[in-house]
Amino acid sequence: MKKIVILLFLTGISFAQNHHFKAERKEVTWQMAFKTKQTDILNLIDKNHTKISVNKEDNSGSGHSLQCDCKKGGWYFEQSFNLNFTVEFKEDNYLVTVSEIIFDGEGETNANNRLENYVLRMGQNVFHTTEKNLINLNCLEAYFIKLFQIPESEITTF
Repeated sequence: MKKIVILLFLTGISFAQNHHFKAERKEVTWQMAFKTKQTDILNLIDKNHTKISVNKEDNSGSGHSLQCDCKKGGWYFEQSFNLNFTVEFKEDNYLVTVSEIIFDGEGETNANNRLENYVLRMGQNVFHTTEKNLINLNCLEAYFIKLFQIPESEITTF
């Protein structure tokens, strides 16, 4: 029994380390830092994708009708989605935080189509530890990196 508990604990730790998503207050966010010598970061992010808009007044932005092509991903990746993001700056680094990831639905409201409803255990701040969920999160992370990593930058810590 002790071995099973240790194995479950280690499995949970390794799952959490495979992506940059966080769950707090039953909300999922994604954060990644990039190192660059570029100075016009917000304009470069804005130019990365036609469906991303940046508000340079408060270093925030949004993405509308984004489409993530995830092979072997969940059915909800067939839907387009919206997101909000903020960008923080420190020395030669910038940190992107993505939140409010909401997939399009067939109804009048998208309240039930939040990423949290697909990747977290119901009512908890705990990610599902299935292989499918890990594939989904890693695929979404790769897409976010393509959206927010500007030319001549590299992934780093903030």
